[in-house]
Amino acid sequence: MRTIISTVLAGGLALAAVSPAAAQDDPLPRAKPIGNPGAWIPAGGYPPAAAASQEEGRVGFTLTIDETGRVSDCKVTATSESPLLDETTCNYLIANGRFTPPRDKKNKPVMSQWSSSVTWKLETPPPAPPATPPVPEAKK
Repeated sequence: MRTIISTVLAGGLALAAVSPAAAQDDPLPRAKPIGNPGAWIPAGGYPPAAAASQEEGRVGFTLTIDETGRVSDCKVTATSESPLLDETTCNYLIANGRFTPPRDKKNKPVMSQWSSSVTWKLETPPPAPPATPPVPEAKK
């Protein structure tokens, strides 16, 4: 069984974190995110070129976490069909992702993996107010 954590950021960006519900369900030790993974991609992080061409989509990924808790690798497991969004996702996660690494039976930190997804969605501007007909001028 898995728990899904979803965070919606400004700019219409959502990060859905998938983590194990119980340790006994998962035979491998798992790294735990430090802080809110949704904050790893900044609010203004939507790539301008992707926004200009109206590119949106969900990027599934698996991160490799080293013994210090830093992201050492990012693999796209489900493409958004936008190479720019896929690449931007991994760039932000490698730069900003931090984890508490799991420990082995000797209490030594060990490498791990963590999988999740990011949904890139452009904000839609609020609808324009309805046009009001011109008010006729009063005749004198």
